[in-house]
Amino acid sequence: MVEAADIASNKYDLSINRYKEVVYEEEVYEDPKVILGKLMALENDIMVDLKELEGML
Repeated sequence: MVEAADIASNKYDLSINRYKEVVYEEEVYEDPKVILGKLMALENDIMVDLKELEGML
């Protein structure tokens, strides 16, 4: 519930974002070394496929 004084102090702006309390959740990411390893593996797969395509030409 929002107090009338709060609404008045916000010049009667009834936008929900003015009064809604935003709750942020912390993001958990993998270790950068793990992410880099996955990227390198994907890049290797891409290179294998590109070489296969090149062989078809």
